[in-house]
Amino acid sequence: MFPLPRNASLFLIAVAVMVPILCGGCGSGSSSSNSMSQAQAQAVTEQLSQAVAQALDSAFASNPAMARDIRPSLSTVLREIRPDQSSGCAPSGTGENCNWPISYDGTCPQGGTIAVTGDIDTTLNGSGGGSVNSQITVTPANCSVSNLVINGDPNIDVGLQMSFTNSTPVFPITLTETGGISYGPNPSGSCQFNVTYSITSNTSCTITGKACGQSVNGSC
Repeated sequence: MFPLPRNASLFLIAVAVMVPILCGGCGSGSSSSNSMSQAQAQAVTEQLSQAVAQALDSAFASNPAMARDIRPSLSTVLREIRPDQSSGCAPSGTGENCNWPISYDGTCPQGGTIAVTGDIDTTLNGSGGGSVNSQITVTPANCSVSNLVINGDPNIDVGLQMSFTNSTPVFPITLTETGGISYGPNPSGSCQFNVTYSITSNTSCTITGKACGQSVNGSC
């Protein structure tokens, strides 16, 4: 081995120090480029809530909003639920048992589909009082939202908690959204949801929580 000149040795030391600094975001150590933006997370959350509203509207409304080219809101759809024997309810003892199947397969505005399935069950007493604690499943399939294509990973579960008095919905009504999706192509990855829909009146429905690591806050 030949000894390096003093200046060459100093140069090699400087390079060894600077390379890690300059390349701190290189390679697989950084995943920030794969993260969904806050605006994209908000758009995806709103797409999911809209699908839930459309599914419930199709199940309960005598004249669905979508058939009238109107975007339904969750607060409007849920306040219209009226348990009776003509809408999935049957007498049972001193009250009635109700079952509303949910089966919806819609299209996303930018392409792809989004399905909502499940059952909403409740038992009401003779005065029309009772509660609902059911879960429905939302599954996007190549659904294009905000320059992303999303799919269920495996799906999103939406829990519904609501009560009835005199066969009329009682506010507040709460829906909780959990589960995961995959998304791509740029950025790409998979992520989880922990979102709450709070319906406090005939016209008030708010979305809060975390979607794909981002805080979301909007209306539903």
